[in-house]
Amino acid sequence: MTTQPSLSLSGISQNGNQLNLLPTNIFKKLRKAYTEEDILQASVEIVYQALKCDRVVVYSMESKTLCKIVAESVTPGYAQIYGTTIQDPCFEARYIDQYQKGRVKAITNIYEAGMSPCYVENLEKIDVKSNLVVPLTRKNNSLYGLLVMHQCSGTRQWEQTEVEFVLQIADWTIEQISRSQAYLDLDNQVKNSQKAQQLITDITQDIHRAVTSTAVLQLAVVKAKELLNCDRVVVYGLQAESMGEIVAEVTIPALAPILGSVIQDPCFEYRYIDQYQQGRVRAIRNIYEAKMTPCYVDNLAKIGVKANLVAPINWDNGKLYGLLVAHQCFSFKDWQTDEIECFKQIAFHTGLSLSKAKLKEQFQSMETNIAQLNYIQKTINLAQSKIQQIKQPIQKTNHILFEVNNLNRLLEREINLINQNGSSQTRKDTKLVQIIIRKLAGITSKFKQSLNIVNITQNEIDVILQEAVTNLNRSKTSQDYPSESS
Repeated sequence: MTTQPSLSLSGISQNGNQLNLLPTNIFKKLRKAYTEEDILQASVEIVYQALKCDRVVVYSMESKTLCKIVAESVTPGYAQIYGTTIQDPCFEARYIDQYQKGRVKAITNIYEAGMSPCYVENLEKIDVKSNLVVPLTRKNNSLYGLLVMHQCSGTRQWEQTEVEFVLQIADWTIEQISRSQAYLDLDNQVKNSQKAQQLITDITQDIHRAVTSTAVLQLAVVKAKELLNCDRVVVYGLQAESMGEIVAEVTIPALAPILGSVIQDPCFEYRYIDQYQQGRVRAIRNIYEAKMTPCYVDNLAKIGVKANLVAPINWDNGKLYGLLVAHQCFSFKDWQTDEIECFKQIAFHTGLSLSKAKLKEQFQSMETNIAQLNYIQKTINLAQSKIQQIKQPIQKTNHILFEVNNLNRLLEREINLINQNGSSQTRKDTKLVQIIIRKLAGITSKFKQSLNIVNITQNEIDVILQEAVTNLNRSKTSQDYPSESS
């Protein structure tokens, strides 16, 4: 018996048929049926109580030759077959295509239906004498399974209204399962979105904690590779309009490292720099189908790239620092929307962290320079202090020289008087004293000349040191208050 539905559930109930005498607890179960398992169980209980048959089951089609009973309602005393797997050829696998097209089969007596002996034997094992089979077909016409009614106490003539009722339940079941699956899919999307957001939050926090620019770049490639589970992630640092260097890299062991490699235009797409600076993100599933320049494709092929994902790293008020690039080398890859968005976020926060790290490094360099300047200034001040300390001894020495000169003149005068009035021996002794005095005068003269040179040099050093201190103070002031251009 093959039929098509013609009545609605409301139409059946309005006919006064016994099918509308369902217990109220069934409808409570319907309202609480959210999961696929609950929906299937509610469906078999509705049919079981409405048709008052001995068993109702759902065969879930796991493959064309394998079916599993995933829901059951059965009269006590008859075999429970929930969870049983039935394999072809004892099951009518040859009719699956027909069921998929809407076939309904009502059998009054299994011994008179012309079924295969093994199928009849299997039905006998579970006491089946009559059955009714209705397909559970999705909107895309794929077969979800079969809704099957068993009469075990005796043979049964299935009524048209019963068949139509079961068809309505089958439609309702599939619709509810679809809604449940749509809800689960949406719920999973929300959960995945929340997980992705939390993941990107954790990643960006790690990147922002990096102290140096080198650490920022390395963390970016490591975290991006973990996120995408790809073969390689690199950072192209743009050094000029036509040249860039790979300044950070993480890769699987099977790939040769390319850290430090320099790439020059036109083999790299530098003509797109302006677009990247404006936020362009490019996901390429297959480099051979992306209509890129032949030399660029050739260069990617040399390092084993089959698919890539490129996002800009902008820093310093929007300037393009470089590109964060993911490589898939052993297969092509369909980059998912959430992957692309997370990758873009990593590149964005890498730029922010890079700006902070560079600024911190500049301030650290300035602090080091200032410390060096302070040390030099202290050294100069110490030198000035030492010079001031030697000024007093030099001044005392000048005073002593002055007194020595006075004594020399006094001695010369006394010697002249002795020469005029003294004996020959006295004159002889006086001449010896004069020789000594002349030598002493010569030495004094030389010492005086040296002191003059020291005084002149000390004055010159004073001027040089003073100029050095002045310049150091100016330099320190400019370091403390950098201009806008710096």
